[in-house]
Amino acid sequence: MGSTLGPLFLGVMYALLGLSTLFVVLRFYCRLYIVKMIRSDDWIMLVALVSAWGLGVTNNFHIKYGIGKHTVDNAKDYKKIIVPILTLWYVYQLQYLITLFLIKASILSFYRRISRERSYQISVWIVGGIIVAYTVAMLIVNLFECPRDITRAWSPGFPTGCNDLSIVYYAMASFNIISDIVILFLPFPMLLRLQTKKRNRVALLLIFSCGSIAVIASIVRINALYQNKKALDRGGDTSYLATYVLLWSQIEVNVAIITACAPAMKPFVSSVLQSARSTKPSYAQDGLGYTGSAAQGGGRVMPLRSLGIRETRGPVGNTTTIGGGLNESQEDMVFKGDGIVRTVEVKVDMEVDGRSEDSIRQLEFGR
Repeated sequence: MGSTLGPLFLGVMYALLGLSTLFVVLRFYCRLYIVKMIRSDDWIMLVALVSAWGLGVTNNFHIKYGIGKHTVDNAKDYKKIIVPILTLWYVYQLQYLITLFLIKASILSFYRRISRERSYQISVWIVGGIIVAYTVAMLIVNLFECPRDITRAWSPGFPTGCNDLSIVYYAMASFNIISDIVILFLPFPMLLRLQTKKRNRVALLLIFSCGSIAVIASIVRINALYQNKKALDRGGDTSYLATYVLLWSQIEVNVAIITACAPAMKPFVSSVLQSARSTKPSYAQDGLGYTGSAAQGGGRVMPLRSLGIRETRGPVGNTTTIGGGLNESQEDMVFKGDGIVRTVEVKVDMEVDGRSEDSIRQLEFGR
């Protein structure tokens, strides 16, 4: 029959991996040069990217050994390719689980820094605990799919002596969709309660909503699993249809990495916009809001202190007052614990080299 999906699949896969790598590089640039602090969620995402490239390498060998070709075209080489393909699939299903776990762990680690609210922190830990338990359970199930002798998983006699994992694959896909949706909406109640301008709140919600794209990819992947399973049961074109499972798995993983990097890159976008306005004063940014280039102690070190900022302690929390000779601009921002209760947009007029410049800082989250 001649036609193959291999080249198309590899082109899409490497394009996605390149885009994911770009987003992670920009994330680290933001952390190193703008925020000036790399956190645990950044390192976890870096490991997730390496794992995603590992999936790419495995997929490259899948194509080399005949995935993407029609079954009739592979018939003459069946004895040569069956063992390598089964071995690659065995490794792949474990890599896929680990990669998704790392991405979700990075997102939840990032979420923990958004707010110190007790109920929110408990929710993050509960979701994280469930995902850890699920991942460990699925790794054991996949590792021992041939319980008496795991080597049968890549022997020519497969699936003799092995469990039928088709139901497990559907269960795994369903769990991924549900957990993705839960993770997607987990910070929304807190974001909706944030006391900031409506446009800022909407912008943040849109940034976090990017994760819905990965959910869509997970849903489409279920259909690819179904079509491949139907082909297996009916003796259909399995090596050709299996490409769609690999393709949507790769889309799911890489889109998850890209969208997970979006909130963490907000400081980078803000910095670019600030540079475009030719604003000279520069402020470091951590997490989702500006906290100052020397901010190491919970987000309370403000770079404008020398321009009239003072902190006072009260029953609610620390009140940071910006005023005192800043051309009649004075606003308050109240911190409660490590999260910001009220945020403001502050406009500061000052003389720089004899010129008057406006510096607009949008304060949204504390650490």
